Amino acid sequence: MSEMIAPDPFSPVRSRRLSEEIVRQIARLIDDGSLKLNDRFPSERDLQDKWQVSRPVLREAFRVLEMQGVVESRPGAGRYLVADHVPDPSLTLRRRLQGKTEHLLQVWDAREAVEAKAAELAARRATEQQLDGIRATFERLETATFADLRRYDFNREFHMSVARASGNLVIEEMAALLLTRSNQIGFKESLDDRDWADLQGRHQLIFDAIAAGDPVAARRAVVNHFDVMRRSVGVAAPKARRPAHRGGGRKEKA
Repeated sequence: MSEMIAPDPFSPVRSRRLSEEIVRQIARLIDDGSLKLNDRFPSERDLQDKWQVSRPVLREAFRVLEMQGVVESRPGAGRYLVADHVPDPSLTLRRRLQGKTEHLLQVWDAREAVEAKAAELAARRATEQQLDGIRATFERLETATFADLRRYDFNREFHMSVARASGNLVIEEMAALLLTRSNQIGFKESLDDRDWADLQGRHQLIFDAIAAGDPVAARRAVVNHFDVMRRSVGVAAPKARRPAHRGGGRKEKA
């Protein structure tokens, strides 16, 4: 087994989601050959200095990599690289949801219909207080640790805050029911740190459209959000149906 000696490949981490950036940097080091199979990582203290992060952030990043089978912690011996690449996050998510995809897609179809309308109405009706509430939900997600993401349902908070801003109690009730169904399938538990970061970006687009008072863009942002989610589990976005042909058919008697 070889041990990495040269510290040059490691550079200070500059990101609001530090553990995610550590994972990304390790992926780049593997890809460019700076990290090789069976290499031993420097000590936690050395890595804290190189990346300029706290120990909890460092351990959070390595916990994600251990879950993916990329890193192995050996008692008394340190951490070792045991894979030659970091798995593609979409493939990892697809694998974690194996056997549940069909049911989840049906829930997503229903959620898209309800939440696209909720976002459209929110863009027309949301008060400043409601906009602050929506903004607060994804700002909490932005600073959350991976442990926080497991403990709290930030995704539900965001989508429910949009539904409440629609001003329609029926839409709010339907959104709550469908989000519960989504969680019962295990979607939240299937997300890793990178998946949450991707969700954060799409939530920002939805909020921006609502805050701008643009109902068309708000609806489009929600539809795009669910299209991306479908692709993340290996399913193409549904195609629009052709309008029914109205000419040449038999007329039925009244």
